Amino acid sequence: MSKYGDLDFDDEWYDQPLQRYLYHKREVDDVTEVRFADIERAIVSSPDDAGWQAWDEFVDWRDGMTTDDARAFLRQLRAAGHRERTVEERLRIVQSFLKELLDRGVIDSNPVAYVCDETDFDHDDQEKLDRSVAEIGAYLGAIPNHQIRAQGVTFAKTGVRLGENLNTDLPFVHLDHDIFYETLDRHGVGLHSEVADKPDTLYIPSEPTKGEQFRGEQRQYGNKRKRGTRIPIDSELKRALLDWLAVRPETTHPHPLWTSPYGEPTRASKSNLRRNLTDYWAEETGLVDDGSTGAFTPHWFRHFFTTNMQPGRGYHDDSIAPTLVKYIRGDVGTSTESNGSDIMDVYSHDWGDQVREQYLDAIYHFGIYD
Repeated sequence: MSKYGDLDFDDEWYDQPLQRYLYHKREVDDVTEVRFADIERAIVSSPDDAGWQAWDEFVDWRDGMTTDDARAFLRQLRAAGHRERTVEERLRIVQSFLKELLDRGVIDSNPVAYVCDETDFDHDDQEKLDRSVAEIGAYLGAIPNHQIRAQGVTFAKTGVRLGENLNTDLPFVHLDHDIFYETLDRHGVGLHSEVADKPDTLYIPSEPTKGEQFRGEQRQYGNKRKRGTRIPIDSELKRALLDWLAVRPETTHPHPLWTSPYGEPTRASKSNLRRNLTDYWAEETGLVDDGSTGAFTPHWFRHFFTTNMQPGRGYHDDSIAPTLVKYIRGDVGTSTESNGSDIMDVYSHDWGDQVREQYLDAIYHFGIYD
């Protein structure tokens, strides 16, 4: 029951919900004519030559609707060639419409709200480089430096943020291989509890924040996750990491995974990673015309991972659930019940079946070592 008690709404909300909602937007909310036209296009009827259908045309929602209906509606908006901002705007108009009906008890669910919450809307349209899985694989495979290649494969396979990648220490990686175990023994390093019993796993903690002392070192970069995340390591990323560990120099506590190529083996810097991975080698291999343009950055891989792992997008046929993409990326979770329970919790509690198997079955393969 709402804070106003059990209200008796106009019967028209139940008999003619679409017409009553439009009346409400015009007369009660007093939206502008431009906004009202946007609402009509998104919910009632799309233009004749639009190449997409409005919600009422596309989904028989009065007889019940599912998240599959909402995702299909999203896919057809994207397939029509809209910019992501336009796609999100139209989806949120429908979400708002269904919320009004849900609040009045006309319908019993709002699957569009669920899909909006689980979807990563990529608004970097103008700066986004369009590169296929095969093109990225050829670029990464052509990099002879083991550390730079492994850094790139890590970005591309996981979608982690730049700071999260650079903050990774040896205890947060578990590779089931003698080379790795020998490296740990040589350094006297014990695995973090989150990965100790989970071979071939990368752990990204929610700590540290920028400037914070973390594991005895003041960190230059912060992890922006709301929760620690275990990410599966597939065979290709495992090979790239092992190649690097085989030649990685000796380090002291806290034993950063990536080291500076100059002087003492300290933690690699953001500027060095960018200069080598996404400037020099991107240009050298012909992936981009000019590696210094700023269009191709470590953050670009985050969008690449998101696009290619979501259903119906990118150059990759397989996919995982959009909520699982968000979990691996470390995005904010989504509350699904009035008690605030988080749909991400299932991935933490049932990681092996819900995360590892789905990820390993679907992750793209670059063919670097074929």
